[in-house]
Amino acid sequence: MKKTIIFLILLTFLTSCGVISQSKEQIQIPEVHSGTQGIVLEFMEGMPPNEIYQGRHFEIMLNIYNKGAADIKGGMLKISTEAQQISIEGERDLRFDIEGKSVFNPEGTQTRKSFRAQAQPLIAQIETYNTPITATACYPYHTEATALMCIDTDIAGMVKNKPCRPTTQVMTGGQGGPVAITSVEPKMTTHKDPEKIQPEFLIKLQNKGTGQAMKSLKVYDACTGKPLGQDSWNVVEISAEMSDTPLTCKPEIIRISTDTTVICSFEQGIEKNRGTYTAPLSIKLNYGYMDRIVKNIQVKKLVPS
Repeated sequence: MKKTIIFLILLTFLTSCGVISQSKEQIQIPEVHSGTQGIVLEFMEGMPPNEIYQGRHFEIMLNIYNKGAADIKGGMLKISTEAQQISIEGERDLRFDIEGKSVFNPEGTQTRKSFRAQAQPLIAQIETYNTPITATACYPYHTEATALMCIDTDIAGMVKNKPCRPTTQVMTGGQGGPVAITSVEPKMTTHKDPEKIQPEFLIKLQNKGTGQAMKSLKVYDACTGKPLGQDSWNVVEISAEMSDTPLTCKPEIIRISTDTTVICSFEQGIEKNRGTYTAPLSIKLNYGYMDRIVKNIQVKKLVPS
């Protein structure tokens, strides 16, 4: 959000100074809160090599792309190998910070990390051995979505001509993170105060990434192999606001499944005399995420000349 505001201020300044003379219709601001990716890992070509002779040193180098909309502070990259076949010299895990997509960089940003490794000797009766090298990224992340919702205080249906009607909003394409909000269904319900109504929103969530969500505080434990317990996996925290007023979400900590629904309520209620109008609903999901890639390489025995 801050990046968008800064961009708009800069754009206004440049336009007012005559640097940019385009009309508003010609200016297109990239939509960064879209897509279902977060961190994407990629082994660089030949690092590691497809084949390596026993005893030889080699480099493992990875490109780390942030394809989502959230900035990452303190992500972790870990390399795992069969230690008897491939040894890692130095640390097996490294920290990284990387910015997400922005209006200045709508494709996301990247960084690069490297490890030095050595192929270990093969036992006498084996000439070649295929062994995996696994790169795992663990990082804190969040997903944000905003929708303009219809608030109808006339739940009895006494008024016929209304500026809008509460309808389910289906959100396809994600919001710039692997855990996505897929739909929001508004419901106008009776409040304990007879002069008010209580809006509720049924929010559906789904893990659309290729990895696994977890409690955001368990990111480093997950990457270093510490036991998290079942209560820490596939967990997301949710918060929501309507017109900058916090809603009550039950539950606040959700276990993600194939189709997960959370109810967020405007518990203080809205006076019935407000009529029918639209209001912005903002939803934020906080979570940790883990994803990995694997490359198999072949360790070969040196052939005597």
